[in-house]
Amino acid sequence: MALMAKSFGTSVAVRIARLLYRRWEALAPAEREPLEALAGNVKERALEVRGKVDDGTAERELDRASTELAEAMGAEEVADLRSQLKRELERMDREQRARRAA
Repeated sequence: MALMAKSFGTSVAVRIARLLYRRWEALAPAEREPLEALAGNVKERALEVRGKVDDGTAERELDRASTELAEAMGAEEVADLRSQLKRELERMDREQRARRAA
């Protein structure tokens, strides 16, 4: 059960990173350029954490990188991302319940 919880947490962390990266890609070039290093770090950490079994270090690094990018993008972006994440988590919860019921 702990492995499943960890993989769910990792899945959420990767989804957050994807949302942030997509938001960054959608910014105007002038807004995107100063955030490029942070966005690249998020992408690199997300790729690193996928399929990696460790003590949680990779996931913590991904969380830290995602937080830095979100903060740099500003409060409005973060509020929108939280809303998207909430919808995504609700969708994942429905899918998980449906699998259990099947």
